Amino acid sequence: KCEIIRRNRLRMERSGLLGLLDSCTFESFQTQEYWQQAAKQAAEKYLTDWKGKWFFIGGSPGTGKTHLCTAICAKLMDGGIPVRYVQWRGDIPAIKAKTNDAEAYAEAMQPLKTVRALYIDDFLKGSVTDADKNIAFDLLNARYINPDAITIISTELTIDRILSWDEAIGSRINQRAKDYMLNIGKKQNWRLQ
Repeated sequence: KCEIIRRNRLRMERSGLLGLLDSCTFESFQTQEYWQQAAKQAAEKYLTDWKGKWFFIGGSPGTGKTHLCTAICAKLMDGGIPVRYVQWRGDIPAIKAKTNDAEAYAEAMQPLKTVRALYIDDFLKGSVTDADKNIAFDLLNARYINPDAITIISTELTIDRILSWDEAIGSRINQRAKDYMLNIGKKQNWRLQ
């Protein structure tokens, strides 16, 4: 268990998420508004019922999506669950560049497909291409068919928007995260206060 925690921290450090682990906790999440209280309660409830389930949170920038997902990841890591973090806009372009080399592509995707818990931050952020769609389906389908795979997704998109973009991807997310699917919508950006 200690070795898993050490490896998790090392992965988080390499990903740039390590600094957030200390500041993005459930205790530091602001709940001045009802929707913030509901989001926090859903995230905390997820931690009591995560086996075989995904967590999805979509909404405006600055609404606490990354904060809550990071807090979930910290608790999973504290429990000895291997966690990997991927930032869609920052990490996926390097994988896209390998799509013409099947071996290099498979090598880059394998850790994301097989880690027990994967946190995808800012899913589909930026200019989304057919290559993004192919990678998203490949990754999420591999995790979908593994009943033990925990997938945590934060995005500025609602599940309805993802479904209209690609029903196969959206329906997989919907089915695995249906009990823990938060669509915050247009709320106040707390970073601007």
